[in-house]
Amino acid sequence: MGKFKLSILLITLVVGYINAQEANETLSVQKTSAKTTDTIVHVPVSHWSFGIKGGINYFRVAPEPINRLDQIHLIVGGTLEYSINPLVGLGVEYMYNPYGRSYYTDATSTTTGKIKGETHDAILFGSLNLSNLLAPYRNGAFHNLNVYTDGGVGYAFYNGSKDGSPAGSSESPMAKVGVNVEYNVSKSLAFGVEGQFRYYHRQLVAGTKQEKSDALTTTIGLRYKFNSKEKKQHARNISMSEYIPKPAPVVIEKIVKDNTAEMLDRMKTLEAENAMLNDKIKKLSDDVLALSTKDHGDVNTSFQNIQFEFGSDKLATSSYPSLDKIADVLRYSHTSIKLSVAGYTDYIGTAKFNQVLSVKRANAVKVYLLAKSVPASSITIAGYGKENPIAPNETIEGRQRNRRVEFQITK
Repeated sequence: MGKFKLSILLITLVVGYINAQEANETLSVQKTSAKTTDTIVHVPVSHWSFGIKGGINYFRVAPEPINRLDQIHLIVGGTLEYSINPLVGLGVEYMYNPYGRSYYTDATSTTTGKIKGETHDAILFGSLNLSNLLAPYRNGAFHNLNVYTDGGVGYAFYNGSKDGSPAGSSESPMAKVGVNVEYNVSKSLAFGVEGQFRYYHRQLVAGTKQEKSDALTTTIGLRYKFNSKEKKQHARNISMSEYIPKPAPVVIEKIVKDNTAEMLDRMKTLEAENAMLNDKIKKLSDDVLALSTKDHGDVNTSFQNIQFEFGSDKLATSSYPSLDKIADVLRYSHTSIKLSVAGYTDYIGTAKFNQVLSVKRANAVKVYLLAKSVPASSITIAGYGKENPIAPNETIEGRQRNRRVEFQITK
């Protein structure tokens, strides 16, 4: 098998696996039991990075060298990596490793021979961020410093000659392990120092395949981290505590008998919210009634109090009273009335995730209304993701307003 075919095969395997991971990526993962529902929320991150590096190797190829410094050569290479999350990644590496030196022809003679060759190493590897594994809540000066360990397997495509003989070419299975220390200079750029041990299954000299070779390498390099259009943080820039934020503490409020003023304020707030909802429902009913007497027309309205659980299409129980009243209006309206339900989200998460979620939320409203005997033929749904925000997404209140459902009633 040729060197280029094997290289392409390795790259195809890693890219295919990465794309499968990307297609299945979701913003939240839910674990449900009979009694509780735990939601793990992952901060959206960018994944791809590309690195270049150069340094020296110490290549050990039998027979014994005259001068061990002869075994040191300049090397160069690069990596393409997909960081699945701030803890683990998957990538491909290419490294050019030359070797060549003089050696003793036997244990006693002073005569010498020469070896000259080079390898082109293609490796599929996995990486583990030891800093995020051992110190997930680090900050300060250590926040930008990461220590990675990686290991992988691949093929070395080599050609070499011994004692001036014609160069021979072949390939050898190989493996590598290494440690890489990186410092994030900026959001997009990191500087790194790396050491590796590389093991080759056969002797990398033409005509000799029984013995084995290995090499130690030391390199310095730069890594560029690609950012998405949404300007998300890169997985290599954040700690695990940032990737999986701590859940908000549960606050249990105690009702104090003497706190009458606070209780009255809450009751007034609830009464005001209920009055606003009744006014909106009455207006909707009047508009629908007026529309039924026309040949054509439309009515547009939205309800911010129709809410969902974060990152989910599950209706909050606080949404039921509003939907019940809307169902009453539609159920007793003119039979030619048509309802279009449009779902929206805030800006948190990828565009693809929010688009799918907005459609699911609109469908959840449709399912609820169908259960209240609203005719299925009169309801259509659509989702617009994070488009057309009605409030700033920079605040909690604004994001809550943007997570909404809008209705359009036509005839």
